[in-house]
Amino acid sequence: MEVVIRPVNDVFLKEVVFPAFELGVVDKVPAIEGLLHHLNDEETRVLLELVLEHSTSPTFFGMHDERWNEAVYRLLFYEWIADSEGWSLSQQYLGYAAPWEESFHLSLMLEDGDYPYFDEERADLYRRAFWGQPKKHVGLSSLMCGAWDPVPSFPPDQVLTTEGNGIYNPQAGIARADWAWRPMYTVSQWAAKLPSALNRLLDREVKRLHPIDPPERFELIDFWLGRVKEPPVLAVSFSGLGPRAHDWLREIGQLAHMVRDAAAAQQGLTAVITRRAVQQLGQYRDKPEDDE
Repeated sequence: MEVVIRPVNDVFLKEVVFPAFELGVVDKVPAIEGLLHHLNDEETRVLLELVLEHSTSPTFFGMHDERWNEAVYRLLFYEWIADSEGWSLSQQYLGYAAPWEESFHLSLMLEDGDYPYFDEERADLYRRAFWGQPKKHVGLSSLMCGAWDPVPSFPPDQVLTTEGNGIYNPQAGIARADWAWRPMYTVSQWAAKLPSALNRLLDREVKRLHPIDPPERFELIDFWLGRVKEPPVLAVSFSGLGPRAHDWLREIGQLAHMVRDAAAAQQGLTAVITRRAVQQLGQYRDKPEDDE
């Protein structure tokens, strides 16, 4: 499990969590006290109170405390609902979890018509270049790279980091971290564009396989758009996917399903890159062409 993407309550983030993060990179005490004022979940409150009592770091930056990390994960990746006593934790969102590079590959297939997914060497070079400078209009893929759009009012890598990846230059419109967020209105735009994006992907593959016409293309669209529960068995594998085509097409369906569900529930999305993914990212980050 190297990238995790989950729906999130945008109102909770904007009204409670992000203001605390903005304050906490300057002074953690009033930031945590503000969170405690809003939260009506005993376990999260205990974690934050212990951080307040025992952590010697004056700000969130460089605060190496597992209790803080656990509290942040609960704030960012669980479902919070407003009630008469504040914000209560409902459950942990299931979301989407998969190996990072494979998910990145599939999201680029889905979103970026220039991505040469059918050529392993060219696709690898393309992914490296994209990681070095994510294209914000290629939304889900840039989210998986930890790129923020819009840029937040706090440096996200000072709040949560798995391996210290981050850059914050709001004047240049750049924010990168091991986690990122997209607001509800952006996710709704993604969902509205999904049918066209999926059809364009199939059209590209039909052209590549010409004169062979994949007989399952319409069944595949039905699966990707949630009209049927299972993908078709492919008579002809997608040229860029090889023997794992069936599994990867199922993963594209899961990504599309997550985006549609979040949009339908009027939610945003948060993503975090886990430690195992960051080790893999070293091969992208350490290349000279990746410098920003």
